[in-house]
Amino acid sequence: MLSLAPSGASAQQVMISNTRSLDFGRFVAGSGGTVVIGPTGLRSRTGAVVLLNSPSASQANFTVSKSSNGGGNKAVIISLPGNGQIRLNSGSNSMAVNSFTSSPSGMLPSVPVSGTPLAVGATLTVAPNQAPGVYSGSFSVIVNFQ
Repeated sequence: MLSLAPSGASAQQVMISNTRSLDFGRFVAGSGGTVVIGPTGLRSRTGAVVLLNSPSASQANFTVSKSSNGGGNKAVIISLPGNGQIRLNSGSNSMAVNSFTSSPSGMLPSVPVSGTPLAVGATLTVAPNQAPGVYSGSFSVIVNFQ
């Protein structure tokens, strides 16, 4: 027979909330290339893509927090989408989103109850003469205690 007495143990949860969406901004495809948004919000391009004025262009921002249920400060692992997993769509047209990066990257050594910021950027692959449109999509950021 196995008997367990209550010891004041409680589960602790790590939570993530999105405070700003990833936005690649406006651009002209030309003969193709990429639009890169770094986790600091810096926007750049490669190839023949022409960046247009886009005040809304930004990295995604999140707040990672934990419940106040017991436990000490535990490290949190950050998992971002892999290459080839995410596409932005506009009707029948699409563009791949790859090379997700975050700041901080990989792991948060601890998370206070009040939360800590997490910024995410990525690279949008633009095909030659990509069809104009409003492209949208979603991606997941997974946070787990180590």
